[in-house]
Amino acid sequence: MKFLIAIWLGATFLSATTASSGPYKPTPISPFDEYGEISWEAEKARLDNFAIQLQQDSDLVGYILVYDALRGCPGEAQARAIRAKSYMVEHRGVLWNRVVWRPEGYQPEIHTVLQPMKRNVILPRPFLGPTFAAIDGPASKECRIKISRIRKSKW
Repeated sequence: MKFLIAIWLGATFLSATTASSGPYKPTPISPFDEYGEISWEAEKARLDNFAIQLQQDSDLVGYILVYDALRGCPGEAQARAIRAKSYMVEHRGVLWNRVVWRPEGYQPEIHTVLQPMKRNVILPRPFLGPTFAAIDGPASKECRIKISRIRKSKW
């Protein structure tokens, strides 16, 4: 019993001392930022804050985790993730190998999570817990136009 208490106290002490190394304390239960379908202007403001966070600590990797909408436009989340990473690298100057995008599955609505993590920390998959079974909507003309606009977005 004393051994278990010593392990618990040691783990508590280590997590308390390592978590204070930066201004943001990333944990799997507290995303840095998350948003649904917002304007490109609003998304750029959020990505700017994310870039600043990454630039303040060179040991952080920025994860852009995207969830497709159930019965949404196929490929929309991927297009949004690629656009976000391109913005972070090309416009904000974050090194390409410090920004990772990852598809996470499906949620009722399109969803993006921005999460900085220390380099050696393994991010759980899926990050926000269970997702829905893959159900894409039809590849309609409206969807093709929407994805084309996302891909053509500039800063």
